[in-house]
Amino acid sequence: MKHRIVFFLLLLLSGCSLKAQEPAATKVLLPDSTNLALVDSVEKPHRTGFVRRFFSKDYPNPRKAAFLSLALPGAGQAYNRHWWKLPIVYGAIGGMTWLEIQNVKQYRKLRDNYILLVDGDDNTNPTESPYNQIDATSMKAYRNQWRKYVEQTSLGLGLVYLLVAADAFVDAHLQRFDVSDDLSLRLKPQAETMPMGGPVFGVGIQLALGR
Repeated sequence: MKHRIVFFLLLLLSGCSLKAQEPAATKVLLPDSTNLALVDSVEKPHRTGFVRRFFSKDYPNPRKAAFLSLALPGAGQAYNRHWWKLPIVYGAIGGMTWLEIQNVKQYRKLRDNYILLVDGDDNTNPTESPYNQIDATSMKAYRNQWRKYVEQTSLGLGLVYLLVAADAFVDAHLQRFDVSDDLSLRLKPQAETMPMGGPVFGVGIQLALGR
């Protein structure tokens, strides 16, 4: 009977020791919705698009204004937010383009009809008025004259294109200048001592620049 009691006690003690050696369960803390929102806001910063960053960074940027105007006439003025200049820009470019097209058409007609006059074939003389009433010498003079017109309008169109870009560049520069009310010109009395005489009184000019 004693042996059974001792054996039972040994089994009980061994079971307690095994249970004491079992690793404790680890607790996992799950973040709530607020913590998840904070983590997302830190790990994933808000990024603006390339177009928005291009137009908003260092605004107004003279180089960007000139680049946009060269890429598309009027885009530099729109970048500077001078919308009232767009009709002027497109009016100037449109007018020069129309003149260029008309001069090119007239030059080509004179050139083709002059070729018909000097090719040596009587069956290929000009038939369209007024070219059928002009001799070869006059036709050549008119052709050369309109060729100069084409060159002049081409040069004018290029100058207008460059002036539009220059206008956008200068406007972006001017927007950075300080034109506050602190800019003022003041007159104040001033006295100076001459080396060989007494004091000399006068008026000094003081220019105050705002910061």
